[in-house]
Amino acid sequence: MTAEQFAARAVGLPWVRWRSDWRACDCYGLVILYFKEVMGVDLGGVPHTDVANGFADSSCWQECGPEAGATMWMAWRDGAPHHVGMLISDQRVLHAEGSCEAGGSVRVTRLDVMERAYGTSRFYRYTPC
Repeated sequence: MTAEQFAARAVGLPWVRWRSDWRACDCYGLVILYFKEVMGVDLGGVPHTDVANGFADSSCWQECGPEAGATMWMAWRDGAPHHVGMLISDQRVLHAEGSCEAGGSVRVTRLDVMERAYGTSRFYRYTPC
């Protein structure tokens, strides 16, 4: 499956905390599903704590520039990311945004809008360790 095909199928999925399947996902769950379906890489399950644990528990993330295929980590607090998405082009971010109280969904947002909304962002490529 290509990144564009994945995005077309994923947009509109409901945001549900700690989920990562074709019925619902949270932001890191979406990344896990993307890697499985598009890249053939198993990142493991969604950590039942917060998005920062999935990132911090792996030494396989290498910083890169904002380019198609990069993972965008954002909303940094206390040195850890609190939101994540995938760049499906150099200017479009696929991400699952929501909360337990308000719900949410998977959507595509322009990169410049994401950077304004979430402040500091960093881009990484995953390379199997």
